[in-house]
Amino acid sequence: MADKILDALMRYHREVVRPELEEFRAEVRSGLDGMVTKADMLGYLDDIYKRFDRLESEYQALSAAVRRLEERMSALEARMTAVEQKLDRMALRSELVELKERVLQLTQRIDSIEKALN
Repeated sequence: MADKILDALMRYHREVVRPELEEFRAEVRSGLDGMVTKADMLGYLDDIYKRFDRLESEYQALSAAVRRLEERMSALEARMTAVEQKLDRMALRSELVELKERVLQLTQRIDSIEKALN
């Protein structure tokens, strides 16, 4: 009878327990295959830091370029202000010349009217 129980247990083990253990083992292995290892994670982090370094370098370059453009714009604005002031002075001189001519013409007309009256 002990042999029959042992045979029954062995058959139960082969037919039920072993297939379930193999199935469980396969599931665990497939789950482990999909997991990211510590080395993989460190590699990903290294890649991310490299990208951050590149972005930081590009940011610094762009910041310097923007600063240079702002300096150029300030210099250009200063030049434009100086040119506008010169143009204003030239316009004033032109108006002054016109006014002098008109005063001269009016003086001449007054002289001619005075002569006509005398």
